[in-house]
Amino acid sequence: MLNRDFLLNLLSQIGPSGNEKSASKIWKEEAQKFASKTYTDNHGNTYAEIGEGKPVLMLAGHIDEIGLMVRYIDDNGFVYVAGVGGWDPQVLVGQRVRFVGKDGKIVKGVVGRKPIHILKPEEREKAVKLEDIWIDFGLKKEELEDVLRVGDYGVLDWDGEFINESRLVSRALDDRIGAFVVLESLRIYSQKPSDTRMVSVATVQEEIGLRGAKTSSYSVNPDVAIAVDVTLATDYPGIDKRSVGDIKLGDGPVLSKGPNINPKVFELLIEVAREENIKVQIEAAPRGTPTDANYIQLERGGIPTALISIPCRYLHSPSEMVDMGDVEGAVKLISSFARKISGMKKEDFKPW
Repeated sequence: MLNRDFLLNLLSQIGPSGNEKSASKIWKEEAQKFASKTYTDNHGNTYAEIGEGKPVLMLAGHIDEIGLMVRYIDDNGFVYVAGVGGWDPQVLVGQRVRFVGKDGKIVKGVVGRKPIHILKPEEREKAVKLEDIWIDFGLKKEELEDVLRVGDYGVLDWDGEFINESRLVSRALDDRIGAFVVLESLRIYSQKPSDTRMVSVATVQEEIGLRGAKTSSYSVNPDVAIAVDVTLATDYPGIDKRSVGDIKLGDGPVLSKGPNINPKVFELLIEVAREENIKVQIEAAPRGTPTDANYIQLERGGIPTALISIPCRYLHSPSEMVDMGDVEGAVKLISSFARKISGMKKEDFKPW
């Protein structure tokens, strides 16, 4: 049974790229309940380990999320922001936000824009730009500057909620759900470990360039690695499956196949899925993926890497949605894979 209380706590933390401290702290505290070793590096990546044998299996799930950063405070106390990671500004209009201010104080506000009543016809037809909106904290400039500074981070004021037994909605599922999966996989593996040394990593700064994947994979230097992220579900209206594929919530975790993916690791995962009766979906990835897997594969002399993804609807919004059956399947697949490869060497994963 997956630890849903831990997952909801993890999702509630403010952790945009470059300010992952709160989420990483929660993740590490949970890991210390069962991991033989936990630590954080100078970049901010947090690690949890089980075992001392071979091969070394690294699991990476990025713990950062997209967010906002204070760029300018005008004379009336209205705040203009920069996006941390990839935003569709249309999502921001009318949202509530919370920022981490001085001394860790949480400051709440709302995203403002001219109301439709006074928008000119041509303005109504244009997409909203980030510079067209502001944040109203309900404070005068001098009051606001006592608690908030240029460069402070914030997020949308939404946390996780199960809308039924299987469906979870939240901001930051990209990719707290991946950080959750790699730690839960370690926990399940710890109950029946093999010779494989498993190192789970909550990586940082993925949303601004896969940065934590590069530093952590260099440090761990694994024999084999799996990145866990979300991928675009395509099971809702308006999606052209001919161009993006057919990925459904509830049909199992997704295995990517392509040049970013080591073919032997891919086939081993397919074999494990078949042996353990785990439903999986396949996603075509004809070039480098926009995930931690991309940088892990290219580190040192090349690390045999796979990518397991959780189907997700409404990415980079306050209401991202996943199915917990897919999450459970990913955890079972990874922990079973760790036992499957016990005793293998890095050379055993050469593509040919």
